[in-house]
Amino acid sequence: LPGPLGFALLSPGVFGTAFVFLSLRQTLVIKRFFATPVKRYSIVLGEMLARIVFALAGAIFIIVIGHYVFDFTLINGFATVINMLILSLIGLIIFMGFGFTVSGIAKNESTVPPLSNIITLPQFLLSGTFFSTSAFPKWLQPLSNALPLTHLNNAMRKIAFEGASLADCTHQLLILLVWGIIIYAVAVKTFKWE
Repeated sequence: LPGPLGFALLSPGVFGTAFVFLSLRQTLVIKRFFATPVKRYSIVLGEMLARIVFALAGAIFIIVIGHYVFDFTLINGFATVINMLILSLIGLIIFMGFGFTVSGIAKNESTVPPLSNIITLPQFLLSGTFFSTSAFPKWLQPLSNALPLTHLNNAMRKIAFEGASLADCTHQLLILLVWGIIIYAVAVKTFKWE
């Protein structure tokens, strides 16, 4: 369950954010917003909030299906679900940073998929989403361990399988925080309003 949950968060975080902001920029919707008293951060926060609500609804759906259809055990019951949703929120915010970066770099809608795939495909394959990273060759494991989805998946597994709390996942959360700082610093530099 944690692997598919991470998978389900990465795609809308990167692809969804990149397509929406590029489309808003190209159709001059953002430019029209500037003629109103709406603040720039309100536009970004509004779009982020919409993505977060839909993605967390999807995460709840995946957890419910995993538990009731596939008999996935939630060790601490509702507390496990809450911890997994908090981790989902953290991961989604970081992945949206990648989407903001892609929307700033992309020149048109046809460049969004290749740029987004450069970010998502290695993470899907190398982050322990579908199979354990310990099965990878030794030379590939450092790269795998550097990816944000790896640490999100590892934290999800600790919570889901071992009954850990968020406080027990400080190593993974710290690495995710570093990724968040890095990607939003890049996003601020590359993001274009017009």
